[in-house]
Amino acid sequence: MKHLRLILMASLVLIGLSACEESPKDTAEDVSKARQDAQEDVSKARSEEAKKVGEAREDVADDVSAAQSDVNEEAAKARRDVMLAEAKGRHQVAMEKCDALTDAEQDACEALADAQLESDKASAEAAFKSANERK
Repeated sequence: MKHLRLILMASLVLIGLSACEESPKDTAEDVSKARQDAQEDVSKARSEEAKKVGEAREDVADDVSAAQSDVNEEAAKARRDVMLAEAKGRHQVAMEKCDALTDAEQDACEALADAQLESDKASAEAAFKSANERK
């Protein structure tokens, strides 16, 4: 009787275990499905990565473009300032030269120096505006 009970329990355990085991076909299908799901997840992740990298590149390009524009504007301002300083320097030298002339000549010399200064200032402003219009 003990043997019968032992055989009966062993049979029940085997039946229970056989019900838990997958068939090789089911296992292969599960593995195939898991691989397919993993490929889809990787594909989605790569697509999202490409999107994020693209957006980051656009942001960087926008930032670089804005920074370059700022640099160009500052360079144009600096160039204008140099042109104005040069014009003022030339004007000052011309005015000193005018001092050596007679009164009649001095007035004409100073008028010519002043006209040249105004022309140089206008050129500096025109160069500045031209540089800013190219943005």
